[in-house]
Amino acid sequence: MKSVSALIVFIIVLGIGGIVKAGPYNEPGISGYIDANGKSVSPGDPNAVINPMFRGWARAVKNYAPAPGVGGDWSNPALALGPATGNILDIVSLGDLSQSQINQGVPVGRITLIFGDPCVPNDPNHIRDANGYDFVVFENGFCFSGNQYFCELAYVEVSSNGAAFARFPSVSLTPGLVGLYGSEDITDIYNLAGKHPNGYGICTGTPFDLNELGNEPNVLNCTVDLNNIAYVRIVDIPGSGDFNDDAKKHIDPCSRPDWDYYDVNHPIYDAWLTTGSGGFDLEAIGVLRPQQYRGDINLNGIVNLVDFAILAGAWQKQFGQNGWISRCDISNPKDLVVDISDFAVLADDWLKVEQWRIH
Repeated sequence: MKSVSALIVFIIVLGIGGIVKAGPYNEPGISGYIDANGKSVSPGDPNAVINPMFRGWARAVKNYAPAPGVGGDWSNPALALGPATGNILDIVSLGDLSQSQINQGVPVGRITLIFGDPCVPNDPNHIRDANGYDFVVFENGFCFSGNQYFCELAYVEVSSNGAAFARFPSVSLTPGLVGLYGSEDITDIYNLAGKHPNGYGICTGTPFDLNELGNEPNVLNCTVDLNNIAYVRIVDIPGSGDFNDDAKKHIDPCSRPDWDYYDVNHPIYDAWLTTGSGGFDLEAIGVLRPQQYRGDINLNGIVNLVDFAILAGAWQKQFGQNGWISRCDISNPKDLVVDISDFAVLADDWLKVEQWRIH
């Protein structure tokens, strides 16, 4: 995140352009704070409480290796521990790399956080592959207008032993360089931390589902146990386009109705080149309670008319079509279309309440 004067320039630049058509990856962020009715609120709201959907937060730092040039005010890794705050200054930066540093092979910035006690197998404070999303990463990006956001992106990796890691396969459809004050459509981004806003009265993070790592090599060879994750590593992505996504592991929304995978991986772009608090700014990582009821589309802990209205708004839409809402594809397994199978799940879960919901 940059200085106030830089942000003003950024807003002016964005105000000149139009809004880009939405992409296919429109999953909402997870709110850090809610009120007694389960509604997302600002951390500063007098009725705000930490979202009870969270059962824990990172407790320690295993290692922190920023890229060169991170300012002293942004280099305290302890600021990534504990609950999300929504404070854009309560962060640790991973740093950014210039083109010459990238060409020289200078390592990108990274940080590894610890959950529970790594020496205790199956510690209940470890992250495990439960129903729904499993953990959430909070950066300090923000929205300018519509789907256009100022983003600083990072890969997300998990480990059981601190040595072998599995990386979430990502997708980035941003077509080219966005520049230091550029924006990008977050619905073109998937499985990269930093796509959801966290600051200026909004506190949301990007959710991750360990189930999506089932085919990764270190999971298949059992060196990473998805039910015993003690470490999460965040790896910065300089937004120059020199670093790629893993799109070939994901379904291409343009391939309907036969559905096939992307045929190439894509370069990843974000705000670049940044300095001072450059690169990805980590605020917190929270561990989620299991989601028992898939019909809770808006994740407020109760299945009701609000969820029905969301599903009705996406009715008969397929992945990649205008009006598609990813959270409405709740049948198991998912079939990339919102139809009667999803309605059946909603009906079966009707008026059920998650145990963690505030009453």
